[in-house]
Amino acid sequence: MTAFAAPRPSVARSAWWWFADVLIPSALFVGAFLVVATRFKPFPNLAEPLQPVSDAGDLVNQIGFSALFLAISAWVYFHSPGRLTPLLRPALLAVLGWCVVTVFTSWEPELSARRLAFALVVMGIAAMLPLLPKNLRHLAELLAAAALIVLAACYLGVLLAPNLAIHQATDIVEPALAGDWRGIYVHKNGAGASMVLFIFIGLFVARVRSLVLGLFIVALAGTFLIFTHSKTALTLVLPVLLISAIVVRCRRPTIGITIALTTLFALNLFSVGSIFFESIRDVIGAILPDPSFTGRTEIWEFALQHVAQRPVVGYGFAAFWGTDHVVYEMGGGSVWANAAAQAHNSYLNLALTIGIPGSLLAILWLVILPLVDFYRSASDPANSALRLLFLRTCLYGAFASSFESVFFQVTDVWLLILLAVFGLRLLSVMHVRA
Repeated sequence: MTAFAAPRPSVARSAWWWFADVLIPSALFVGAFLVVATRFKPFPNLAEPLQPVSDAGDLVNQIGFSALFLAISAWVYFHSPGRLTPLLRPALLAVLGWCVVTVFTSWEPELSARRLAFALVVMGIAAMLPLLPKNLRHLAELLAAAALIVLAACYLGVLLAPNLAIHQATDIVEPALAGDWRGIYVHKNGAGASMVLFIFIGLFVARVRSLVLGLFIVALAGTFLIFTHSKTALTLVLPVLLISAIVVRCRRPTIGITIALTTLFALNLFSVGSIFFESIRDVIGAILPDPSFTGRTEIWEFALQHVAQRPVVGYGFAAFWGTDHVVYEMGGGSVWANAAAQAHNSYLNLALTIGIPGSLLAILWLVILPLVDFYRSASDPANSALRLLFLRTCLYGAFASSFESVFFQVTDVWLLILLAVFGLRLLSVMHVRA
């Protein structure tokens, strides 16, 4: 039994028990993953014109996610809902409180309010997911099932509908990506990030459930990752495995946490810092064929200019990129940065939308505290594989956020990051209580 799975009453192993205690939570867990991964729109056609940002939102998403949230909530209600209490830590409450403030100060209050409500639904789903598996083996089976379903869909898309699963020259945005695999996802970078986490899941499954099954998932995800040509994912997968191995072996938490945070600082200095320091630009130009990080430096400059204009509360929760203000009124000297979909850096993205204080609070909750929780739960060898999976997921989320906007984006990667953050918190609390 996992450290975050509550004891269940002793009942006869009847068909009803199997239906209520195994089938329903299993379907909810895998269903939640698939819903977040696809948002009910797998294989989007990128040759179609982009839809403008609307305050009305997507009705299918609103109904679907709400129904999923209510279904999982109903199950948890009858299975010790008090287990969720430890997740309401001060850092999370501070982040959510600050996000609410930025809704009221947003230049698009309705858009911010709707997107914050949607984000809270997704966070609520993620918070309840650790309570669904009945033990560690069951969790491994559910993660394996979710990963294999997505991988199968991605490969079938490449084989049967390549125009919808591989970037094409006819794509309205970024036709230069033609040939890069994206599977069910909107973009090859999203596909690449998911494949990295599937590799981590495969390694976890290999230790907990089945070596053959786990390595099969690793092979499928690794092969697909290569064909996405996602630079961020391909570059970070091995460093995350290395750093996580170092952090696990550090007996002093301060050393392990310092190593992880120093790596994160170095990545941001290497990326966004290249805008300010000529010496860093020279080093990047000497080792990389594209020192602009595929045009990211222009986006970072654009983002930093506007962070400086509203540094405290930002422009409103999730209410900057894609809005009419930005697309049509903020072009300035930029060729295309104002038309970008994101800042390609989570920390900049958060500073833009919820201000620098909000960004710092999010870093505390999503980056620093999970590392602390990892070490607080270190004395339980039964959960070593699970702790390592969560650690790798959190590290990848933190490191990838130096080049992509990962946090608070409704993707399966964000769902798994939240699962890891909440999971480490529950593991640490169970350890302290024990």
